[in-house]
Amino acid sequence: MGYFKNVESYDDLKNQYKKLLKANHPDNGGDDEVMKEINVEYDALFAIWKDKAARGNTLNEEEKEETAQSTRRQFYTDFGWEGSNHNWDRSLKDVAKIVRAYVKEKYPTYKFSVRTSYASMCQELHVELKESPIEVYKTVDELTDEDKYDFVRKANRNDYWSLSCWNDEEFKEEYNRITSEHGSFYKIMNEATKSVIEDVDNFVKSYNYEDCDGMIDYFHVDFYYFGCAENNGMNIKVVPRTPRIKNNDAGLTRNGAAPAPGQDAQKQPEQLDAENSCETSREAETVAADSFQEEKSGYTYTITQGQDTRDGSDLWVVRIEESLDKQSYIRENMKMHDMDAYYSRFLHGFIFRYNPTDALAARNAQQHEQPSGVIQNSERHRGR
Repeated sequence: MGYFKNVESYDDLKNQYKKLLKANHPDNGGDDEVMKEINVEYDALFAIWKDKAARGNTLNEEEKEETAQSTRRQFYTDFGWEGSNHNWDRSLKDVAKIVRAYVKEKYPTYKFSVRTSYASMCQELHVELKESPIEVYKTVDELTDEDKYDFVRKANRNDYWSLSCWNDEEFKEEYNRITSEHGSFYKIMNEATKSVIEDVDNFVKSYNYEDCDGMIDYFHVDFYYFGCAENNGMNIKVVPRTPRIKNNDAGLTRNGAAPAPGQDAQKQPEQLDAENSCETSREAETVAADSFQEEKSGYTYTITQGQDTRDGSDLWVVRIEESLDKQSYIRENMKMHDMDAYYSRFLHGFIFRYNPTDALAARNAQQHEQPSGVIQNSERHRGR
C-alpha cells in the first residue's frame, strides 16, 4: 500500500486516514486525485481490519455499525460534525420552512421569528425566540447554589460584582442591583425556557454541517447559526397565551354538535393554531380534541380527549357548562381533586389523566342515592 504504513489495528488505520486527510485535503492545497487514491486504499484496508477487530471481539456497538464511507467523512478539523438531517442539496430557504413549521407545531404559545440572510461567501439562518407565555428567568429566591456561582462569575467577569463576602440577604441586594442596572443578560433562565431553547437549537443544528477551527482560521459551514436566544434571551417578551384546542372532526363544534347552517366548521376557534407559540407549564396542555357532551343530573360536562404535547400521553379536559358561583366552584373543585384532576386556567377545565366519563356518571348516581344532608356534611368536612 502506498499511503498507509505499518497498520497495527483497526483504530490505527482510522487514525492514519485522519492524518492523511489533513495533509492532502483539497481545502488545504491538496490534490483531488491523490485524495481519491487515499480513499480507494482506505476502503480496501477498512474491510480487512474491521473483520480482524470483529473476530478479536474488540469492536464496541458503535464501531460495529461503521462503514468505510461513514468513517471517512471529509472533515478537515478535529471539531467537524454533520447533523443527522443535513443534506447539501437542501436550500437554506427550505431549512427555514422546516424550522418555521416545527416551532409553530410544537410550541404554539411561543412566538418565533425565522428568517435567512446571505452574503457573498456565506449564508445565515436567524431563529429568534421573541415571546414566551411564561416567565423566562428564575427569581432570586429560586436560584440554586450553582446558579449563584454562575451569576457571580459572570458579573465578576465584567467587574459588576462589588462584594468580597456576603450572606443571603446581601446576595439578593447585589443581584437585584446588577440585574436592574445591566438587564436580563445576567439573569438565570428557568428550566422550562432552557428546555425549549435547547430543543429548537438542536433541531436547527440537525440540518447543518460545520467543520471549523479558529486556531488555524478555518471555517466551513453549510450555514451560520448562533442560537434562538442570543444574549441570554434578554429581548424575549413575556406574553401569556392560551393554547387553542383543535377539533379533529370537522363536522362537530366544540360541544359535539353539528355546525349551524352556513357555518364553516374549519373556522371554529378551537380548530385554529395559535401562531408561533408553545406550552410548557403544567396547565398549558394543547389538546387535539375528540369532543362529546355528557348530560349529568347535577351539571352538564363537556369532555374533550386529547394529548399532552410534552410527552404524547393521553389527557381529558372536563368543562362545566353551567355558571358556578364561588362556593359551588370550590365544592366542585374539591370533588375533582378527589378524582385526581386539577383545574387548568388556560383551558378553563379540569385535567384528567384517564377517561373520567364512567367516574363522573358513577359519582352523580351515588349523590342521587344519598340524602342531600349527607352530601352537605361530606362537603363541609372536605372544606375543613
